This record gives sequence, C-alpha cells and structure tokens, in this order.
Amino acid sequence: MIGLRSKESNTATCKPQLVIVEGNIGVGKSTLSCQLARKLNYRVFLEPSAKNPYLAKFYKDPKKYALKLQLWIFKQRFRTYIAATKHVLQTGQGVLLDRSVFSDTVFAEVNFQQGTISSEGYEYYKDLKKKALQSVPIPHTTLYLDVSPETCTQRIHGRGRFLEEMRKVGSRVLEYNWTDFGYNFEVAEDIKNGVVSSWDEDNLHAFNKLVSDESLLKEALTLDRFVQEADISEDEEGDTSTKEPRSQPTCKFKQSTGTSNASSLQKLESCVES
Repeated sequence: MIGLRSKESNTATCKPQLVIVEGNIGVGKSTLSCQLARKLNYRVFLEPSAKNPYLAKFYKDPKKYALKLQLWIFKQRFRTYIAATKHVLQTGQGVLLDRSVFSDTVFAEVNFQQGTISSEGYEYYKDLKKKALQSVPIPHTTLYLDVSPETCTQRIHGRGRFLEEMRKVGSRVLEYNWTDFGYNFEVAEDIKNGVVSSWDEDNLHAFNKLVSDESLLKEALTLDRFVQEADISEDEEGDTSTKEPRSQPTCKFKQSTGTSNASSLQKLESCVES
C-alpha cells in the first residue's frame, strides 16, 4: 500500500489540501501549478533543483548508474513531499506539487525492461518505495493532465495503474484532457468544490514523530539488505546528500541561459517514457 490511508469519512474542500499535479513531460504541469497557486493562494513545491551527482555518469555508463540515479531522484522527491506535508500542517496553507514521489516509477520500469536495472535492483527500488510511502499521508487530490490522443498504449496503461492506485488509497482523482490545454479557473473550482478524504489523526501523529527525528527519516529510506547496484563508493559519498526542497509562494520564472537539474531530469524521463 502506498501512503497512510485516509479516513473514509469525507470533509469539505474548503480546508487546505495537498494537491499533486501529474502528467507527461511538456503537458503544462508547472504552468498550471503556478496559475492554481495564485487563484487558490496555495504554495508551489517544485521538482528538486539540486545537482544530481549521477546524471552525467548515467549517460556514460547506464548499467552501473541507473539504479543509483533512480534512488537519488526518489529520495529527493520523498523529502520534497515531506516538506510539503509539513507546510500544510504547520501553516494551514494548501500546497501544489509539480510532480510527486507517488508517480516516481517510469524511469525504473523502463530501465528494468531495458536491462540497465537488474531484477534484484528493481525489487530493491520497489520495496524501498513501498516502505517509505507507508509513512506519509496520501495527497488529498491528484490532478492528472492527459494528452491521450498523442500517447502510446503503454503510457495509457501506466497512467491507469497509477490513478487506480491513488483512488484505492483515498486520494480524489481529477483527470483532464489537456491536449489543447484547458481552463485553469475550471480546475481551481473543481479543487474547491466537492469533498476529499481527511488525514487520520493517528497517522498524522506517526508522521510528525517521523519528521521530528532525522534518524527515523533516514531509516524510512533504508532497507536491511545489500544490493551492489545501489552501493555508493567512497569517492561518490560526498556528492550524494539530499538537499533542502525548494518551494515558492509565487511563480515568477527567471530566464536562464543554462539547463537546470530539474529540467535535465524531466528530459531524461521524457526519453524513457517515449
């Protein structure tokens, strides 16, 4: 099971929500997240921007670094989700995440199929993800921006599995055909209207205990078995710490002459999605 299951009783959506915005690369997730943040007075949590120590190495030697790259990305997204959840609980302000740890599977699945992640390594990743996500509340709402007329059958099936999983654990799923982009004011109204599941108080107590103790947080991101593919050598050790997640109250994108780490990861995942 992914996430701490929400109560079956529902609560009015006037309360602050944690909303994840999912969809294929280039569909408009970041733009919509920023538009919704302004309309709803929510805070946006972005994809991790810290330099990935395995990205360049992966291009040179995919078989050696694919799993390490995937695990680093997963841990970054997990900590971003932790920070977003804490923000909701501590400030009472809703948040939007431009992609989340819950959809963090595409890269691992494709590399497993291509043989750059072994069966043992793939099971290690899945078990770690399952263990880590058992300790966090599930998002109140999952927004999915679909461009199905241009996507292949494999992507559609993958989307279906993900959305069904989110429904099972109690996240409200709102799905939109975003082929020609949509109307953000309609999405904002959909978020505000209707009902969503509430976070269980007992589960929140367990979550608060987890995030108050860094050793417990690290334990949630560790398995009690060794996999050679995931082993970090001494020369890599200094480059692999996860960084403080970034968020912003408003969305003012600055022009950049370089390529950010987040955009590099998106392009990489876009390649394996195709």
